Amino acid sequence: MIAYKFLRDGRVGPFSGVRWPAPGGWLHATAGAGRTCEGPVHACRAEDLPEWMDSELWRVELAGDVAVDCGKLVADRGRLVERITAWDAALMAGFAEACTLRARDAALLVLSPDGATAAARAALAGAAGAEEIAAIAADGELMGALNGDATRAAGYAGDAARHVLGARAEPATAPTHAAVDGFIAAHAAAFAQDDLTAVGRERAWQAAWIARHAGL
Repeated sequence: MIAYKFLRDGRVGPFSGVRWPAPGGWLHATAGAGRTCEGPVHACRAEDLPEWMDSELWRVELAGDVAVDCGKLVADRGRLVERITAWDAALMAGFAEACTLRARDAALLVLSPDGATAAARAALAGAAGAEEIAAIAADGELMGALNGDATRAAGYAGDAARHVLGARAEPATAPTHAAVDGFIAAHAAAFAQDDLTAVGRERAWQAAWIARHAGL
């Protein structure tokens, strides 16, 4: 079965700390030929990608018993097939910015175009990217006019924007910023819509974004 796997730099499992063999070599869940790890070998489907981001994205082959378990795949063994080189720091920052714009759009559902929130709403609606959204979120006059749900909704967008700036300033930290922004956007959508199922819909949108831009 072909699936995907996020690893830290150097083909290292982010939770297990196990270094996967070079492409072609099998990683076994139990003792046997080749390198082994404790417990099953983990990977994910394309729709699971936003939950497991890290520095390296690989296409992998899974074999033996393969099952779905809590948003991931577990298998008896797996091997790396090829690295998805399009998944780099620039694309991670691009993903973070796409999520920021989604969080901004969620905020627009909460902020009224009339009254005290009108100015902040207009500013956010006209923002073209993370830099502008971060600047708006840092504007004490605009944000000071908000309260309650409006403050929280705008805060999601502002926090997401700052993570984009962090990813661009320090590319090595881009995986963390991208993962956090995926989380922020999903929960901003649920908050704006007052519907926890919006988290799943937002994660599906994120997975499709990654698949399209990484060429999966």
